[in-house]
Amino acid sequence: MSHPGSDPITLEELENWLVARVGEYVPDLEEEVDPHRDLGAYGLDSIAVVAFTADVEDRLAIRVEPTAVWDHPTIAQLAKFLLSEREAQAGRA
Repeated sequence: MSHPGSDPITLEELENWLVARVGEYVPDLEEEVDPHRDLGAYGLDSIAVVAFTADVEDRLAIRVEPTAVWDHPTIAQLAKFLLSEREAQAGRA
């Protein structure tokens, strides 16, 4: 049996999951979360970013620093980084 975070995930699936997660942290949005828009534009505060990062760690079973959200400011950029980081961390395990 595989660990839930070790299941394969495509870039599109990860982007969709990240869009849904951001939408849950910013429930009062009047528009859909755009994967190409800066996450800072949605008003995520530091507490939400830390919680969001913890969700990502649980989902992907990798260690992610909260600063990754600011270093890769759109969901599209963050998803690419996370998949590459997941592959890199799997190679070190």
